[in-house]
Amino acid sequence: MQTRELFFTTIFLLLALLAGSQVLDAQVSSERLSHSRGNNDAIILELPSADEKMVDKMWSDWLKDTYDVKTRNVKKGKGEMESLNFSMPGVSPGGKVDLYSKINATGKEGSEIIVWIATPDGYVSPELDRGEYYEAEKSLMRFGLAVSRQQMETDVENEEDTLKDLEKELERLGKDKEGYEKDIRNAEKAIEEARAKIDRNLIDQENKTQEIERQIEEVEVAKQKVNEF
Repeated sequence: MQTRELFFTTIFLLLALLAGSQVLDAQVSSERLSHSRGNNDAIILELPSADEKMVDKMWSDWLKDTYDVKTRNVKKGKGEMESLNFSMPGVSPGGKVDLYSKINATGKEGSEIIVWIATPDGYVSPELDRGEYYEAEKSLMRFGLAVSRQQMETDVENEEDTLKDLEKELERLGKDKEGYEKDIRNAEKAIEEARAKIDRNLIDQENKTQEIERQIEEVEVAKQKVNEF
């Protein structure tokens, strides 16, 4: 392995470790592929754990922020995009490049981005100019790192949302507990009131029994008077 290649590989691995383990799944390769401008050398960045929609949403913005270039869809390009006439440091020094790209879904939740970079000397590839190819490859890997960071930020947001939901559920359970305790207090009060009513009722029953007994005696006295008449 050449010194330049070894240095680049080491730097990328360090960046990957700092950004998170997800980006370590990213793979970059070169292949000749067909696109709107013919069959040309392309660079493919594979992102096995990155959703196609997220990558597609990030790509144009990343190009704008990194190279100050607008990206638009290619007419009749079947999902292909173009970013034209801009400077890409390390690639075609002193000249402009045209970049064509396409994002595809791969596997269950992964994606890949295919990039064709046209320079005045041809399309960037290891065979055309190894140094320029490494610069282009590093650029794609930086995008891979940006995707990894976005994934981690999204994961944090999702975990925070889950935490908020759990906190709301805990709050609801706390309010339910307060409601149950209030129900218990009300029930205990109702029991105490019912017991007091029972006590009063027993007294009333005793009084009524005595009243009935007296009335029976009165009836008997009245009957006695009738019999004696």
